[in-house]
Amino acid sequence: MKYLIFSDESGKWNEGNYYVRAWVKITPEKYNFLRKEVLFAKHETKVKELKWEQFKKNYQIFKNIFNVDFSIFITISRPAHFQSRNYKIISEIEKVPVSTGGQDLTDKIKKKIVNSAKNEIFFNYFEKTHIENSKKALVSGESDGDYKYLIDSPQYLDKGWINIAKECNIHNIDITKASASNPGIEVADVISGCVKDLLEKKKAINEIYNECIKPKMLDMTSKTFPNPNIIFYNDYTPEEKEQMDIFR
Repeated sequence: MKYLIFSDESGKWNEGNYYVRAWVKITPEKYNFLRKEVLFAKHETKVKELKWEQFKKNYQIFKNIFNVDFSIFITISRPAHFQSRNYKIISEIEKVPVSTGGQDLTDKIKKKIVNSAKNEIFFNYFEKTHIENSKKALVSGESDGDYKYLIDSPQYLDKGWINIAKECNIHNIDITKASASNPGIEVADVISGCVKDLLEKKKAINEIYNECIKPKMLDMTSKTFPNPNIIFYNDYTPEEKEQMDIFR
C-alpha cells in the first residue's frame, strides 16, 4: 500500500451555501507520525475527538499536526445548484396522483418520495463527481492495490457510498463509524471545516488556512484538476466564481 486517502465532509448536500469534501493523501509511514501528533495534541488539550471547532479553540497546540508531510485536495459543490436543476424523474414523480388519505397525506407522501429521489440523484451525480475528481487528482496512474480510501460515515448509506466509489473503480474502501479512533479522518474534518468557514468568511480563519492548509494544497494551479476543485464550475455565477479567488 503506497497511499492512504482520508476524507470527511462539511455541510449538507441539501441545504446551506457549501458542501465541502477534504481529501488527505499520505503514505502509511507518514501516517504513523500523524497519528502520534494527533494523539499527543488530544492528550495535551483533553479533547476526546478532534473536530474543527476544537482545533480553532486550541490552535497553538493543534497546529503542530500540520508539520507532518501530507497533501490536501478539496472538492466543493453548492447545494443551491443541485436544488435549482430540473430533473425529469422528479417532475414525473410530482405528476403521479396519490389519493389515499386525502390531500395532506398525499403531500406528505410526495414530499418524502421526492426528497428520497433527490438524495439518490445527489449522491449518484454530484457526490460521484467529488469522488471521481479526487481519484484523478490524487492517484491517477496508480494501480488499485496501491491506495486505500478511508471515509467518515457519509450522509448516505455506507453500502451505497461504497457502491458509488466502486463505479469510479475504487475498491479498497473503509468506512469509519467512530472518527475519534481515526486521526486521518479527524484531520480531514478540521480541513473541510476550515475551508467551509473560509468560504463563509468566518472570523479568524485566514491565519489557520494560510499557515496550515494552503502550503499542503496539491496542484492549486492545475488546469485539469485545480485545487480546490469546484464541482460543475460552469454553473457558478461570476460573483460565485469571484468568491473562489480567496484560495489563491
